[in-house]
Amino acid sequence: MPAAARRSLAPLAVLAMLAGPARATTFVGVSERTLARAADAIVIGTIAQIQTVAGADGTISTLVTLDVEASVKGHAERRLTLKEPGGSIGGRALWIAGAPRFRTGERQLLFLSAAADGTAHTTALGMGQFVLRPHPRTGATLAERRVDGLVVGDRPLRRVPLARLLRTFARTIEQDGGGAPALLLADPPELADPGLERAPVAEFTLMDAPAARWFEADSGQPVVYQTAGQNEALGASASLAAIDGALAAWTNVSGASIVLERGGTTTPAPLSCDGISQIVFDDPFHEMPNPVACSGVLALGGYCTSAVTEVVNGKTFYRITEGNITFNQGFASCSFWNETNLAEVATHELGHTIGIGHSSEDDNAPPVLKDATMYYRAHFDGRGASVHADDIAAVRFLYPGPGGGDPSAEDTDGDGVGDLCDPCPLAPGAEGACQPIYVSRLRMTLAGAQSRLVWRGSLDLPDGGSPAAARVLLVGASGVVVDTAMGSGLERAVFPRGSLRYRSGRALVTLHPRRGGRYRVRVAVHGLDLGADGMPLLSATLQVGTQTFANSLSCERPRGRHVRCRG
Repeated sequence: MPAAARRSLAPLAVLAMLAGPARATTFVGVSERTLARAADAIVIGTIAQIQTVAGADGTISTLVTLDVEASVKGHAERRLTLKEPGGSIGGRALWIAGAPRFRTGERQLLFLSAAADGTAHTTALGMGQFVLRPHPRTGATLAERRVDGLVVGDRPLRRVPLARLLRTFARTIEQDGGGAPALLLADPPELADPGLERAPVAEFTLMDAPAARWFEADSGQPVVYQTAGQNEALGASASLAAIDGALAAWTNVSGASIVLERGGTTTPAPLSCDGISQIVFDDPFHEMPNPVACSGVLALGGYCTSAVTEVVNGKTFYRITEGNITFNQGFASCSFWNETNLAEVATHELGHTIGIGHSSEDDNAPPVLKDATMYYRAHFDGRGASVHADDIAAVRFLYPGPGGGDPSAEDTDGDGVGDLCDPCPLAPGAEGACQPIYVSRLRMTLAGAQSRLVWRGSLDLPDGGSPAAARVLLVGASGVVVDTAMGSGLERAVFPRGSLRYRSGRALVTLHPRRGGRYRVRVAVHGLDLGADGMPLLSATLQVGTQTFANSLSCERPRGRHVRCRG
């Protein structure tokens, strides 16, 4: 990505995370063949009417009436009403992330499944919905799917010609044969129930869910989540340990006031606005379809909001009144499913329930955004229950509190972009002010206050000249790790055979010439306090004379005393 694009993205990272919807749902990539096998019906139709209904028990659902033009699989009436979870009515809202989006008059292809009461809903939430649009040049019909949630092994956006999809379905249905699919109830009881509060809407979408936060943090009150059940594969101890780690990851961020706690066990309840925040295992109410071949909906969640608002850091937020997460069953035999990855998913989902959206949904996002636990794709890199630099910046913005500097606020060059998000922390403003560092690698050795690091890479220096001074700036989530300008500066030392060496009290920079004007650089610094766990992300900058070189490095979890980072 060009430097200008990175610069425009970086300062907006926190706002992007806060402006989006809850999106607290995790998907494991599902192929169209798998969806076709799992669905009770596949239909093409046009959205005729949408209304939201609410019951006295806190349930909020949206009824979507569809004029069916074709049934690709199974049987559906010519007019069919779906019942989808969530919606907004009377100043209350239940946001179920990953839900499909509907707009009256829109033509769609839908995979449908029957609930326990026979009512129809999309299969695997938004994974079972394709919006149909003509190709802008050829006019051929394209099917587009966009899901809003944490994605494992897939991408949130998919476009494919409708004709190709229909051929895939035909082959799959022919190969399967299979038993009779469940019948879909054409009209759910809620459609005519006089005891329900109801409101017509022109569009049902969670893409525009309002920014929201827990107001309890302002008065020092904890947000408490009750738990129900355990993960079938991991057992009670590992399940609760993963949840406790995820709660602690957000609670322990210095400079943020939010406190998340695990309460007692409770009787599980379906996703609704009943005033109780729950983390439920093994989907006891079958709100998600069972996974097929380790793909499907891994976890489902969202939050409830009221009409009350307040302004924090210049932004208006609605009040979150409840947050819920339900983990699916059936992933026990999947290779990726273990306590560490459960902890990562739980941390991500909890982040959504406290109002934080995705750091980015761009595969070419800057490393600081891709490294975030709130990135749209699961990492499953062993991080478990941990929050990284952009996550920390977001929760501090949303829940400001005493203690701890904001890593995005450390701004060495004074250009308004924090060093950790700045592609060139020592040169304000100008595009291309920093040159790249190639094959950038860094290794930390953790030894308390006597920790040390070695950073290696390659860079291009212009011909001629021998700069008299150099500067190294390393910035992590907690602020500046190394800035040689703060102590005895790096000054040129005599070194043979055309190499450049700069030395200060605890830092040594060596540049060995290679062919074509390229130099191999080695930066060694000792006497550092890097903590017990190192840091997940580093912004690394080297200035040699008037030339500045910069790189962002993502770091692995410690292995013994060592941490490895790659640019």
